[in-house]
Amino acid sequence: MTTTTATIPIPLFNLKQQHAAIQKEINEAVVRVLESMQWILGPENAAFEKEFAAMMGVKYCVTCSSGAAALQIALNACGVGPGDEVITTPFTFIATTSSITLTGAKFVFADIDPAACNIDPKQIEKKITKKTKAILPVHLYGYPADMGAIMEIAKKHNLKVIEDCAQSHLAEYNGRMTGGIGHAGAFSFYPSKNLGACGDAGAVTTNDETVAKAALSLRHCGRMLDKAYEYCCEGSTLRMDEVQAAILRIKLRHLKNWTEMRRKAAKLYDAGLKGLPVTTPPATKAGWSQSFYVYTIKAPRRDELAAHLKSRGIASAIYYPLALYSQPVYKGMGFHAADYPNTERATAEALSLPMFPELSAEQVERVCREIRAFYGK
Repeated sequence: MTTTTATIPIPLFNLKQQHAAIQKEINEAVVRVLESMQWILGPENAAFEKEFAAMMGVKYCVTCSSGAAALQIALNACGVGPGDEVITTPFTFIATTSSITLTGAKFVFADIDPAACNIDPKQIEKKITKKTKAILPVHLYGYPADMGAIMEIAKKHNLKVIEDCAQSHLAEYNGRMTGGIGHAGAFSFYPSKNLGACGDAGAVTTNDETVAKAALSLRHCGRMLDKAYEYCCEGSTLRMDEVQAAILRIKLRHLKNWTEMRRKAAKLYDAGLKGLPVTTPPATKAGWSQSFYVYTIKAPRRDELAAHLKSRGIASAIYYPLALYSQPVYKGMGFHAADYPNTERATAEALSLPMFPELSAEQVERVCREIRAFYGK
């Protein structure tokens, strides 16, 4: 049987294709690091921190071992601790809330905006109490949260803002990169992310020197910056290794181009899905830009559509099938789904379609064609 482009599977992400294009550079970098015998917090980390900070438009970048570690470090560095409350979204990955809990603080949920699926600023103010210390917005799917409104609320109530940028590399809000608007940002470099390592890795970004210095100690067992075995706080071993830093430095050179390729694919999806009973990602406002970690639609009969696409060799994913308040780990904490109607709708309808820089126009057309077939259009 002859294989045609119409029968070749379309993955959700295609890490193999991306890796193949830069494999020689990566292999050379890895060998260079291994031969250097300097594998922890060496020159590759220092160089990546400078390069990533420059691209994100921030003063400081502190590398660490994962996106979850970045969140925990950023929260601690901003003074969040036992007895505090942090307002965040229930429609996100669990690292957002577990990082809050690991500081000793308590997370409080505010419902999401139905269009972008990011935390709704109007709901945030309703959740503020005397114990509220910070707001933790997530730039979900690579679409910026409404940082202007969030920062106004934070200023009014003297709160810290920690941005979860795990999915928003190079996304912009009013001309400013996410991760440089709040008091700190937390990035994930998990392999599938827009900027992905060959393993776990993350980073904290900030324009606040005090936060940056605290983050440097927190990722390195709480060690004082100018002392070998004196400690200013209780930190942990949350460092990024030199191999991952070297790999990320190579990939960083391609990030802007890869992001533009994602945006072009998204425009093709927008056009191809027009007129169907699905809701496509909202258009960004002037000065905003989305990084399209995934291209997520809201689809009636979502699960049936996902099954149809799978039967045609097209991958899809649900981010997220359960809101965090419905997770078994948080059972008994007094949350009620009825309090978060927009989140409930998103968990029932959100479906992420294939999205990666190398996604071709033909592949996007094929995905759209199958969705049209499913809805009988």
